[in-house]
Formats: sequence, C-alpha cells, structure tokens
Amino acid sequence: MAVAVVTGAGRGIGAGIAAALSARGHHLVVTDVDAAAAQATAEALDGPATAMPLDVRDASAHRAVALAAAGLGDVTVWVNNAGVLSTAPAWEATDDEVTSTFEVNTLGTVHGSRAAVDVMRRGDILNIVSLSGLGPTPGFATYGASKAAALSYTQALDIELASARRPVRVRALCPDVVDTSLVSKVAHRPSSALLFTGTRLLSVDEVVDAAMGMLGGRRALRTVPAWRAALQRSSAALPGMARVAVPFVARLGERRRLSR
Repeated sequence: MAVAVVTGAGRGIGAGIAAALSARGHHLVVTDVDAAAAQATAEALDGPATAMPLDVRDASAHRAVALAAAGLGDVTVWVNNAGVLSTAPAWEATDDEVTSTFEVNTLGTVHGSRAAVDVMRRGDILNIVSLSGLGPTPGFATYGASKAAALSYTQALDIELASARRPVRVRALCPDVVDTSLVSKVAHRPSSALLFTGTRLLSVDEVVDAAMGMLGGRRALRTVPAWRAALQRSSAALPGMARVAVPFVARLGERRRLSR
C-alpha cells in the first residue's frame, strides 16, 4: 500500500489533507506536535492510519517518522504542513517568537523534506508555504521571511532531484489567508491587518483541493488565489511602490479586522 506522511495534521489544513489522501487509498502517517490531536485525526480517517507525535524542529524525529513510514509500505507522498503564525512589528517580536517561527516554518520544512528524500523512491513532496513568502508583508516580517526561505529551499531541492534523475517531485503550495485557528489566534492584533485585505478568507477545503491537484502533476508552484500572488510579487519587485501602497492597503485591512 502507498504511504503518505502529513505533518501538522492534528487539525486544520493538515487534517483535511490527511482525509483527502486517505480517501485516495493511502496509509496515512499522521503527525503533530500534539500527540492527542494526531491520534484523533488518525482515528477519524476511513482508511488505515498511524499517528505519531512529531516536533518538526527535530531532524532526528523526522528521520524516525520516515523510517516508520517506510516500514509500512512505499512512501509516495510527504506533506510538510506544520507551521506557526505570529504577527508584530519587526522590532517588537520576541526572541522566542523569532526563533520558533524559523525553526518550525523553515527548518521544519527542510528537515521534513530531507527525511522524505531519504526514504522515497518516487512520488511527491508537497510543502505548504504561504503567499507571504512571495513579497514583503508588514506585520509579518519574521513569518514572511521564514516562508520565503522555505519556498527557496523547495524550489532548489526540486531542481536538484530532477538533475539527479530521481523521480521525486517537490512542490510548493502558497495559499492566501486560510480560516483556521492559527489566524483566529492573532486576529485581535492590529499587526494582523494585512490578513484581512482580501475579499475573504480561504476555506480549508479550498486549500486541500489545490493541494490534491498538485500531486502527480507538473506544476511546481501554485498560488491561491493567483491575483493575490501578483500583488505580492509586485511588492517585492517594486519596493519603492510598496512603501507607499502597502501601508494604505493595511489601513483597509485594519478596518475590516475591526468590523469582524
């Protein structure tokens, strides 16, 4: 049986992706730093599933999960989904927030990808990144930087594997703001204003559908929605314009945040 590993699958996007992969017939290895949440997700799946606790900051823990997954069958999908979100002016972020954000969002993706490459003979590594990794997002300087690094690593690894003629593809999915507990926990902060500049928050199902559509496909990077990605990229390409435009957009977002 084909095996799929999903990190951060105790809730939200990770749990949704686990359910979709289970419906496709994979044996799921459901991981989360919250062992009870991972177990609950695994028990809710229709197909075979194994729950394992995983702190994605720990490289050796990733390797242990990879070995356990390989013992169950052919690992053909590995989804690095675990992430953390914090918002604050860059100079107000605490040392712990900065360190944790990079350890989980960047190193977690790197460690997971490396562990996957060690055991996968074929298939897809899918890294859930963020539109924030495509350009500057005030209030999210640390978060955006951690996601930009994860995106750069993802794209470089995909090219390296192709050059080595290994049939393992590495994909990046960059969604806009998703209606999850990560967002609701920071929505009270004024620094989260840019979260509310879109027409609406994406649903978990929309992101899961986009993720499933990338598996087995040729598309290495997908943004959801595409028009928001264009705005992010223009901010990176035209920093002078962004200094004027982004604060204006943030004020619009702040009004929407307060009206929630």
